[in-house]
Amino acid sequence: MLDAWIREVLSLPPGTVWDYVTARAAVDYRSELRQTDLEVVGTVALVRVGTKSVTTAIELRTPDGRLAAEIEVVAVAIDRERGGSRPLTAAERAAFADA
Repeated sequence: MLDAWIREVLSLPPGTVWDYVTARAAVDYRSELRQTDLEVVGTVALVRVGTKSVTTAIELRTPDGRLAAEIEVVAVAIDRERGGSRPLTAAERAAFADA
C-alpha cells in the first residue's frame, strides 16, 4: 500500500519502485480483524517531509469503517549505488508536500 502511494505521489511508472528503507514503523492496534471481514481498506496520509525521509500515517479499516490499526511509517530515501541514505530531491520534496 505504501509503495503504491509513493508511486502515485511521485508519478512513477507502473512497476517502478522508489528506493527507500522503512526506518521506523509503529503500529497501534485498535480492533481485531476477523476472517469474516474478508478485506481491509487502507489509507495513507502524509505527516511530515524531512530532509531524507517521509513520515506517513496509515489507517487500516474494515469495509464497514471500523478502525483496525493505525500505523506510522518513516521511509528513508536510499542511494542504491552508493549505499546509505540520501537527501530527497527538490522534485521529491515538492511532490510529497503536495500529497
